[in-house]
Amino acid sequence: MIEFLLSIFYFILFCFIISKISFFKDSQIPRYWFVFIYGVKVIASIFLTLLYTKYYTDRNTADIFKYFDDSLLMFEAIKTNPLDYLKMLLGVDTNYIYFTENYYQHMNHWTRPYSSNLISDSHIIIRFNAFVRLFSFGYFQVHNIFINFLSLFGLTLIFKAFKAFLNNKEKVLFYIIFFLPSILFWGSGLLKESIIFLGLGLFIYFLFRIINQFKFIYLLPIFIGIFLIIFTKLYLLIALFIPVLGYLINHYIAFRKPFFGYLISIVLFFITINLSPFIHQQLNIVTQIVNKQQTFSRFIAKVETNSGFIIPELSDGFSILINIPNALLNTIIRPFLWECSSLFVWLSAFENIAIISCIIIALISRKKMNAVQQNIFYFNITFVFSLFIIIGLTTPVFGAIIRYKIPGLILLLISLLLLVDLEKIKTKNSFLNKIL
Repeated sequence: MIEFLLSIFYFILFCFIISKISFFKDSQIPRYWFVFIYGVKVIASIFLTLLYTKYYTDRNTADIFKYFDDSLLMFEAIKTNPLDYLKMLLGVDTNYIYFTENYYQHMNHWTRPYSSNLISDSHIIIRFNAFVRLFSFGYFQVHNIFINFLSLFGLTLIFKAFKAFLNNKEKVLFYIIFFLPSILFWGSGLLKESIIFLGLGLFIYFLFRIINQFKFIYLLPIFIGIFLIIFTKLYLLIALFIPVLGYLINHYIAFRKPFFGYLISIVLFFITINLSPFIHQQLNIVTQIVNKQQTFSRFIAKVETNSGFIIPELSDGFSILINIPNALLNTIIRPFLWECSSLFVWLSAFENIAIISCIIIALISRKKMNAVQQNIFYFNITFVFSLFIIIGLTTPVFGAIIRYKIPGLILLLISLLLLVDLEKIKTKNSFLNKIL
């Protein structure tokens, strides 16, 4: 009963904030839409919690619970040594041996047996939960309320970042960002995806703003966005390298065809990945991709999974290049219907079919884009392909691919929206005028 009342209190509080602050005010989208989608996301998080409670019964392997449970050990430090809690929360635990012996070694997922030796992506979600425990009194659903506000904030930043390039398509943009099933479902639970949305939203929104009008104040949210991306999914930052560099080249050089800016960016990227190992071996992107694939392969060899499949083994840069088509097949088209073995894999397969259908419709009903829109289109597409290639090369589990590719799906659908002649479609289908 206390959990229910506390959850209602914070839900009403965040709804009040959404209804009052100017950030959620938009000329095309009514403010109550943001309140409504926040409520939908909270409901989705309840269903996700029930799913992990009733279906995935091993709490120690359930992503929404395992980091929440570990955060209790960090939070308990506040009772005996508040300074330890603060240091762990901020990541300034300089005496790492002391903190490992007293706290980290007692957590189940602070150090994972099959993780990269570069950066752990579990620390940030444990720290988030340890912080929210200050307000939640340990009630799980309260954490859902908090993280859904972060998710909403991040997705709204992405909406605002691309809205300027999509005149008269704002409603469809809203539907894409907030109602795509995989985004709504996996982006509404106590998972890293919500933090990824916040990091990606901060980075893209303020990148576009600082390029158009430089202000030092914009650097802070950009750095926060980079920090969040690094400590949730580092490969997202790698996938952003080519599109960001290409966008900057086109902005300052202004090629007649923005494609050339991204072509130069791809060449510079390959030069960078060949030179980076000379700076530090851990900057060897090829080695990191190979290691990530091997890490995942060792993991599924030890942990039972219903959606695992075999991918070609990587060994060097050449093996990566020749397996790029297979990687894109794995992320864009698979799972095939005959490969589906669980509800989520079935849903992913049908979502892939829907997205491929959208690609076909956009190509059939495409319109000519101006130079600015072309620049954004190539920005999105190069990010999508970069991300999907990394995921497809390293991830032999459909269940993981479903979640990992969500940021790419957002930008892929925005690219299709840039490409499609929406007015032409609405003219042929007049009933769409009211909803689009």
